[in-house]
Amino acid sequence: MTTIKVKCPHCNGGDVVRNGKTERGAAKYHCRGINCKRYFLLDYIYNGSKPGIDEQIVKMTANASGIRDISRVLGITTDKVMSTLKKRQNS
Repeated sequence: MTTIKVKCPHCNGGDVVRNGKTERGAAKYHCRGINCKRYFLLDYIYNGSKPGIDEQIVKMTANASGIRDISRVLGITTDKVMSTLKKRQNS
């Protein structure tokens, strides 16, 4: 049997336990770090949920890419692009 050492993508901590499955059968994980306490997946089905996608959207916008162009290249919806840009505008 092979074991995989899983690290939390948010805090990079190693205190992670498996915490059930999603409706589609993917394993869910829970970080038990003192300051983190987040849930995450290793393999996301939808590209808009992957870590780091928000930064890619902002970088592509800064390089004069349009909303439809960004959604087509990254494989996400235009709604995800718009909501990310609105969040960044308010921050």
